[in-house]
Amino acid sequence: MATTDEITQDLKQDLATLKADVGNLMAVMKDLGVEQGRTAYARAREVGERARGQAVAAQESVEHYVEARPLTSLLVAFGTGFAIGTLLGTRR
Repeated sequence: MATTDEITQDLKQDLATLKADVGNLMAVMKDLGVEQGRTAYARAREVGERARGQAVAAQESVEHYVEARPLTSLLVAFGTGFAIGTLLGTRR
């Protein structure tokens, strides 16, 4: 039968092993978190660049439309401003 000292020694060894295992697990989890963070950053950057490209394309399209049809563009802008002004003005 094991003595109290042997049981205590076994428990100390088990706790040391558990402590080392938890330390290793934490290191692995940290590495996974860092990698996922990098992946998320790369995806967000990709989406941002794509959105920026689409915004630039839309701006260029509007510029070309205004250059090609200045009077129509002016009337559309005036009509839109008038409609928004009317909607906001009636809410008083």
